[in-house]
Amino acid sequence: MKIALITEGTYPVVTGGVSTWCDQLVVGLPEHDFDVIALTGTGMNRVVWDMPPNVGTVRLIPVWGPPAAVLHPGPRRRTWVEATQKALTQLWDAALGPEDNDPLGSTANALLRLVGISDRIGLSHALATRGSVAPILDAWTRHCVSAGEPPMSVADAVLAASLVDRALAVVDHKLGKVDVIHASSNGPSSLLALAQSWRHGTPILLTEHGVYLRERYLALHGAKMSWPVRRAATAFLRRLSQIVHAHAHLVLPVNQFNARWERRLGAVPRRIHTIPNGVDPAKFPPVTSEPDVPTISFVGRIDPLKDLETLISAFALVRGRVPRAQLRIFGPTPVENASYKARLIDLAGSLGIAGAVHWEGPSKGSRPAIEAGHLVALSSVSEGLPFTLLEAMMCGRATVNTDVGGVSECLDEQQTTGMLVAARDYAAFADACVTLLTDQELRRAMGANARRRALAEFTLERCLARYREAYDAAHHRRPLRREPGPAGLVSAVAPLNLHEAAAELPV
Repeated sequence: MKIALITEGTYPVVTGGVSTWCDQLVVGLPEHDFDVIALTGTGMNRVVWDMPPNVGTVRLIPVWGPPAAVLHPGPRRRTWVEATQKALTQLWDAALGPEDNDPLGSTANALLRLVGISDRIGLSHALATRGSVAPILDAWTRHCVSAGEPPMSVADAVLAASLVDRALAVVDHKLGKVDVIHASSNGPSSLLALAQSWRHGTPILLTEHGVYLRERYLALHGAKMSWPVRRAATAFLRRLSQIVHAHAHLVLPVNQFNARWERRLGAVPRRIHTIPNGVDPAKFPPVTSEPDVPTISFVGRIDPLKDLETLISAFALVRGRVPRAQLRIFGPTPVENASYKARLIDLAGSLGIAGAVHWEGPSKGSRPAIEAGHLVALSSVSEGLPFTLLEAMMCGRATVNTDVGGVSECLDEQQTTGMLVAARDYAAFADACVTLLTDQELRRAMGANARRRALAEFTLERCLARYREAYDAAHHRRPLRREPGPAGLVSAVAPLNLHEAAAELPV
């Protein structure tokens, strides 16, 4: 069959994480043909992965690039612009209004109307003529100010509209004929999938690695934007996430943590099937040596979600108890995160440990980074089912991790396969690192236990077998059989008010 694999900011323009998962799919399922559609930022990205023969086309779609659709002139163009305003008014009423007036039905109807407008004149042109500014201001005044929120300025509405309208405009990009759409994230990439599904009836599979909405809460919490802008942007993304979850033929989270969020955001429980990530044991045999000096290793992109402030702050405490300790940080720095890395370097300098923190840059795979440390550290504030951890476990390396996303699901409850501490608790993180650095017997036993668990639960073969079944089920419009055992179960959760869900992570 032919599958459209839709990504955002990952494969095939960056390495690691979700990109590793995408490469595993297209390489590991050679019986299927793939079209890769990647949403990027400005269009300056380039493909960094070698494409296997079963990848037909690779399209990079810059969200902040030029319009995709050619403007269709004609005497009725003004009519379509007015229709766009009506659809946007319905969309923002549903996003910012109360929960008791079928906001999901209104959101779906508004998005469907916008897809129709895209097909007639090109949505990006209609939005450029008159976008979301007036509908946002009107909905905010009627629904939010009356509920006690501060007024929204025109400047705030312009900024919020610029963020959301660019996302909406991705529906102008038409996909070729495919049998199944597989979105690797919610948000704009899933909106593109939704438009294709509405146009052609193509089934959607959704795999979230980190919960998209939760990560947007985290990102916008640290953004230099006013409260009304953040509130409006996340309100739209929340409704979009709900619509995608409800419409997807199958929702395939990589862990149970994601599955709980997805149920709360409207995914049909019987359509949710957890498929954990997998690692090829042949590519990650056990490590057989350790460095000469006590070393903590990190591997991953330099990104605020990795919370390297906590890792560096913890390492400063480690140095006070293990004076020769070193920290080696492997991974690329995306252009947009250059200022974040600069802040991390300044932090290491202010803590007096700059000479012991080594910025190694990108590594060819994770194994060199895993071999470089006595232990591997993962200090993230958000994760899916992290490949860094699974690969370290398969290599037999001990790890120290923060308890976020599906990290705890990788480890056993007794923490004999890896250590777990609360996110952002740098003192506890330091204690765990010192414990492993100073206890060789514990460290080696933990590494051996970790490899045994990875071989039993997280092999690539097991992962790919489930995706084969999922693609076949979607293609034939039938349910996916539920895998017996813990990996196939989705625990029941109580209904959650979505405003309460948003409040978990203040914006």
